Amino acid sequence: MIINLNGWPGVGKLTTARELWKLVGGRLLDNHTLLNVGKALADEGSPEYYALVRAVRSVAFEAILRLPPTLPVIFTNVVARGGTSGFLEENWQAIIDLAEARECNLFSVTLTCSDAENARRITHEDRGLLHKEQNPKLLVQLARTRTLFDDGATFRTIIDNSELSPQETAFRLKNWVDNTSSRGRG
Repeated sequence: MIINLNGWPGVGKLTTARELWKLVGGRLLDNHTLLNVGKALADEGSPEYYALVRAVRSVAFEAILRLPPTLPVIFTNVVARGGTSGFLEENWQAIIDLAEARECNLFSVTLTCSDAENARRITHEDRGLLHKEQNPKLLVQLARTRTLFDDGATFRTIIDNSELSPQETAFRLKNWVDNTSSRGRG
């Protein structure tokens, strides 16, 4: 299976994904792992940046296709419509195509939290250490100009983690995946 954690910056995708990985094993590919090569070697948003990110994604997805098909793969992403590059939509389609090539279910979980909690989380110092966005004003801009989506996933849900720890969120997510998997593809 592929499990994609979607949501705005600071919502807790990577922290939750790490906890989920402890529960289900497999491989974890954080979106920043793909983006950081582009950020390090080109101006963000430039054609060179996108070319680098696409090249890294291509190599990573080829490696995923060589993994045993029963090994879960966990992604973190911002899957949203809007903006000028179209890259977020393209990246989501690449994940859908990867799930089809692996002949596996694609579980999409959109994490949300209250605006106040998201603003608090995005400024956490750990994000700065990982070179992640820390400006809460970005959240307002994203909500105004973009829309989260997960069309094309085999199974989809939304989890509000405003009052949940990352461990509780991961446990809830694992239970949802287990219960949904037992009902079959649909």
